[in-house]
Amino acid sequence: MTKLSDLLSIEDESVKQAALKKMFMPYTEDVYVDGYEKETLTILFNLSSSHQADRCTDWLNVARAQEYLKNAENLDASLAEIQWFHTHNLKFPDCRVKDQRIIAQPLATDEEFISSAAVEPRLGWSHNSAVYRHILWLLNPFSWQSQPVCVLSLIQQENAIWLDLLQKFGLGTRAVARLQKTLASDFPANSFPDSVSSYSKQLRFPWGDDYVSVTPVVSHAIQSELEVRSRSRESKLSFVSSSLPNSASIGNLCGSLGGYMKVLNYPLNVKSVRGGTLPERREKSGQYFDDYQVTNQKTCQVLSHLIGSEPLKTKKQRESLRKVRSKILRKQIALWILPLVELRDIIDSDPNQHRIEHDDTLVQAFLTLPESELSSLASEFNRHLHLTFQNNKFTVKFAYHPKLMQVVKAQIVWVLKQLSKSMGSEDRAVGEQYIYLSSMRVQDVVAMSSPYLCGVPSLTAIWGFMHNYQRAFNRLANCEATFEFSSFSFYVRNERIQSAAKLTEPNSVAKTRTISQAKRPTIRSERLADLEIDFVIRVQSDSRLSDFKPALKAALPVAFAGGSLYQPQLSSKIDWLKTFTSRSELFHILKGLPAYGRWLYPSNKQLKGFDDLEHVIIEDTDYLPVSIGYHLLEYPTKRGNSITSCHAYAESAIGLAKRVNPIEVRFGGRDHFLKHAFWSIECSSETILIKIFRD
Repeated sequence: MTKLSDLLSIEDESVKQAALKKMFMPYTEDVYVDGYEKETLTILFNLSSSHQADRCTDWLNVARAQEYLKNAENLDASLAEIQWFHTHNLKFPDCRVKDQRIIAQPLATDEEFISSAAVEPRLGWSHNSAVYRHILWLLNPFSWQSQPVCVLSLIQQENAIWLDLLQKFGLGTRAVARLQKTLASDFPANSFPDSVSSYSKQLRFPWGDDYVSVTPVVSHAIQSELEVRSRSRESKLSFVSSSLPNSASIGNLCGSLGGYMKVLNYPLNVKSVRGGTLPERREKSGQYFDDYQVTNQKTCQVLSHLIGSEPLKTKKQRESLRKVRSKILRKQIALWILPLVELRDIIDSDPNQHRIEHDDTLVQAFLTLPESELSSLASEFNRHLHLTFQNNKFTVKFAYHPKLMQVVKAQIVWVLKQLSKSMGSEDRAVGEQYIYLSSMRVQDVVAMSSPYLCGVPSLTAIWGFMHNYQRAFNRLANCEATFEFSSFSFYVRNERIQSAAKLTEPNSVAKTRTISQAKRPTIRSERLADLEIDFVIRVQSDSRLSDFKPALKAALPVAFAGGSLYQPQLSSKIDWLKTFTSRSELFHILKGLPAYGRWLYPSNKQLKGFDDLEHVIIEDTDYLPVSIGYHLLEYPTKRGNSITSCHAYAESAIGLAKRVNPIEVRFGGRDHFLKHAFWSIECSSETILIKIFRD
C-alpha cells in the first residue's frame, strides 16, 4: 500500500504534485494517510477548488484549501450533490437518464459469483457535470487506520479527529450540523427510483407464470476495483479500455478517467484454420498424424519437466505437477492421433471408403479393427511416437528416454481406451429432442457482455435468442402440443473482435422552434464480434420436431446478442438445420467438429471475488470469466414505466466457463457431453442466472 508520507518525500516537485493528485483519485489504490490527516484534507479541498479557469499547481497549499470552504456557495453546491451519491450508477453508460439514483446492496444468496457483494463498498456520484468538482472532497477515497474511508463516511461516523480538523479548515459547528442533517435526509440506507427512465434498458425474463422486467445497473464499487487492479503490477488479469463520451456527466469515476475505463478482456481466441480439415492436411503433408502437436514448444516443456529438468522439493509437489503435466501430454497425444480418428469417422459414414488400402500397417489396423480392440495397438502407437520424437531436432532428446517410456505409453493406452468406449445403452429420453444449427454466421455481436467484461457474448442474451426462437416457433407450428426449448450448448468455429464507433440515436434538433433535422449527440465506441457458431438446443415435447422443419427454419430469429444471425453461405451447401431424437446420432456429428474450434461449457467452480478469478485463470488458461446473468438489488415490485407488471434493478454477475477442445468432448463421451455442456436459466427471488442444465 502506498503511504502519503512516501509521496511527500519525493524531491522532484512536478513528480510529487502529479503523484499526490493521482493517489486521491477513485481509480487508484487507497493511499495510507495515518499521521497526515491535515495534508489529506488540504489535497482534497484543493482538488475541489481547482477548475479550468483557476488551475491548482500546489496541492499542499493550505491557504487555497481554506479559501474553498470560506465561500458559502461552494459548501451549498457540495451539500446539494449529496442527493446524487449512489452505490450503482444509473447514468452509465447513457448520461441522459435524469434525476434518478440507487443506494442498495445485492440481496443475500447462497450462489457464489462475482458481484458487488464480493468487493469493498464504495460510493460514487452522477449528476450535472458542471458541479462535478464539488463532490471530490467528500467522496474521493483513502485509507485511514487500515480502513477504506472518505470524508463523507468519517462525518457519518462522527469521527472526532476529522470533525475537529474540518472546523480548523473553516467548516463551523453550524455547517457541520447542516452537513450531518443533509446526510440524514438525502442519503438513506436504500433508495430506488419510483419509475424506470425511458433511457434505461429493460430485459424481460420468465417469473413464475408471468414475466419480470429487469434493468441492469453498474456497480461503482466493482468499476473502481477493476480500475485499481488494472494498475496493479501484481495483478495477472487481462484488461482492455472502453471509451465513453460526456464522461463527467456519467459519474465521478468515469469523469476522472476522461471516459477511458478498464474492463476485463477475455475473448475465446478461436480462429478457423485454413487447410484445417483432414483431407486438406493429408493432401498437403501426406501424413496420417499431426506431428506438430507432439513436437511444439508446449509439449517440449511438458516432456522436459517430466524428465526432471526442474526438480521440486517435496514429494507432494512432484506428484501433483506430474499429474497435471501427464494430462497435458495426454491431450497433445490425442491431438496427434486426431487425423486418424477423423479418417475413421469418414469411413464409418461412407462404406465405400472401406475399400481403400493404406500403405501404413498401423493406420490400416486402426481403421479396420473393431473399436473394442483399439487398445491392442498401444505398443505400435508408442513406437511410432518415439520415432516422431527422434526425427525432430527439438524432441530428439526425449526419444526412448527411460523416464518417459512408462508415462507416454500410459497416456496412449488411456486415449485408445477412451476411443473404444461405448456410448452407453440409453439412446433416447422420453420427450427429449435436439435442434442442431450448423456453421451459423453472426455479425456485430456485442462483445461487451457486461459493463465489466469483454469477450464471450452475454449468456443471458444467448438464452434470450433461444427463448425468442421458442416463442416464434410455437406460434408458427400452431399445434396442440407445445415445444419447450429448455437448454442450449454452443461451439465457436471462429471469433473476431474489433473496436467500432457507432452513432448514437438522434435526440435533439438542429434548430429550435423550426422544422429541422434531428442531431446525433455523439459517437460511442463499442467492441463488436463476428462469430461462426454451431448451436444445439435441447427441446422437450411429445410431438416430433422433424414434422415441423419448415416452421423451424422460418421461425429462426435474425437477432443474436445484439448482432445479426445469418445462415451459412450458399456455396458451402451445408444442411444447416437438423433435428435429432437419437442422442448417439447427434453426438456422432458433434464429436467430429474441427479441432481448432472450442465448446463453451458451464463451470461448477465457485467465485468469491477477483482473487479467486485470478487464481483459477492462472491455474488453467482454459477457464475464462463470462457474464452469467443478474444479481437482484431488490425484490421485484410494481414500478412506473415498467414493461411488465413487476420490475427490479439488478447488477451483472460474473461467473466461469471453460473452453473445451472437441477432442476432449470426444473422449468425455456422449453422456458426459449431454450432462455438462448445456446452459439453462435458473430464476430465484435473488438471482437470474444462466448456468449448467440440470434435469
